[in-house]
Amino acid sequence: MPRWFWLILALTATAPFWDLGHPLLEVDDARYAEVPREMALGGDWATPRLNDLDYVEKPPLWYWLCAASYKAFGVSEAAARLPLALYALLTLLGTAWLGSWLYGPRQGWTAAALLGTSIQFFALAHYITPDMGLTVWLLWCTALMLRCLQRPEDAAWAAPAAWACAGLAFLSKGLVGLVFPLAWAAALWLLCAEWRPRLRALLRPSGPALFLLLVAPWFILMERRHPGFLRFFFYEHHVLRFATQKFDRYNPWYFFLLVLPAGLLPWTPAVAAGLGRALGDWRRGDPRAAALAAWAVLVTVFFSGSRSKLLTYILPVFPQLALLAAAAFDEKPLWARRLGSALGALLLLAAAAALPVCRLVPEGELPFPEAPALAAAALAVLGSALLCWGRDVRPLLTGCAAGLLVGGLGLLGMRAAVEDLSVRSLAAAISSRRGPADLVYVFSTYPHGLPFYTGRRVDRMLQWEGELGYACRDEKVRAERFGDAGLISALPLADRRVFTVCRRRDARFVLGLVPARKVRQARAFGRWALVEY
Repeated sequence: MPRWFWLILALTATAPFWDLGHPLLEVDDARYAEVPREMALGGDWATPRLNDLDYVEKPPLWYWLCAASYKAFGVSEAAARLPLALYALLTLLGTAWLGSWLYGPRQGWTAAALLGTSIQFFALAHYITPDMGLTVWLLWCTALMLRCLQRPEDAAWAAPAAWACAGLAFLSKGLVGLVFPLAWAAALWLLCAEWRPRLRALLRPSGPALFLLLVAPWFILMERRHPGFLRFFFYEHHVLRFATQKFDRYNPWYFFLLVLPAGLLPWTPAVAAGLGRALGDWRRGDPRAAALAAWAVLVTVFFSGSRSKLLTYILPVFPQLALLAAAAFDEKPLWARRLGSALGALLLLAAAAALPVCRLVPEGELPFPEAPALAAAALAVLGSALLCWGRDVRPLLTGCAAGLLVGGLGLLGMRAAVEDLSVRSLAAAISSRRGPADLVYVFSTYPHGLPFYTGRRVDRMLQWEGELGYACRDEKVRAERFGDAGLISALPLADRRVFTVCRRRDARFVLGLVPARKVRQARAFGRWALVEY
């Protein structure tokens, strides 16, 4: 590999650590930083808590890692994101390791570079969700399963290690950590006759025993502490999340078929070429690419059938698709080059149109003033890279540079849009005026960064329940911590100030609940408003 490739690879490996300290973004980024903060400070490492209320929707592995980071380095945005960056790095290394022995060192390191510079992976390496943890452990699980199948002499250590990684995936996001590997093993049994006898190595008792040893203790402890927890966790937050629209995350069945091509940029044509090559390899008796493609199809079909869909859910297919792209990278067919050129031209046209179109939007409607320029720049960079890919002008160099540059622009954009994406400045305003007895209310929303930045809980959540439905089952908790707009109408309180946070569009309604003379001040902070009584 040329020297410039190793420079690009080094930049890609360090990219997850860029700007670790940028403000926590609403909603998930702030939520998954706050829960471990309360765990580290409160000392209870078993029951996750959010705003001092039981929050048991997700398993605890991320919370444990992030809380340990807080213990080691203190509470900060950078400490919150450090485990996420390490997860992303471990994903890149796992991709390189799998590709290196499955295809060759060049393909392995190329796949890592493609993965790290794809738009969606770069973004989720800087935005905290459980999906990066699920992705890294599922990647290592599938890599070790393939090790058992491709090199059966290593099954004695690879099979138990695969089960251990499945256990860590389970502790990252729940049942899919086990369902996906088992379903994939069944698919491989159907697709690859020569691997069928070797699949038995994965069924040796030591593997499932190790899985249960990792997973079972926390679930048993939680059921003892909170009777009914297992039903809530597995039925309501797995079965109902998949089968119903209860959690208000519905998107059409083709949602991920649109998300994937966009999220894989600038490598969408390369991935398409890799998927096409996988079918030919399978017909010729080479099961490697077919196994990777089967994983991507299985996970995509599963999430496409779910009634609950978010952009982040599809991340576990990215490493396998990057490996397929790397395996086919030097054999780009004519149609893939033309696809790259067409996508590049389309993005360049979009970039040319972005600035004048955005300028037509009324002032105040854009999330931040730099939006048009940043959007146009990002589209222009991606478009240029894809045009170069289509014309064979150092495609790996131009594509990786484009991915890193677009990611860097995104980080700059988040800094520029801090008022609209984070409540850090709003929380600072509360902290500067809040006394020991003063209260904080939120109305029809809950900015998760408030307790993180103020160091104190939100006292009342009005006309909002959100993901704290489990805590609301306790009528005493509901009466003490939740409420409706009537509590604002009863303000001000005689002996303390009350700070009420709402969405900016609800500010007029909130201000109308109390006579104007009783309002100390009202200020806007991006898309939020702060009213002080």
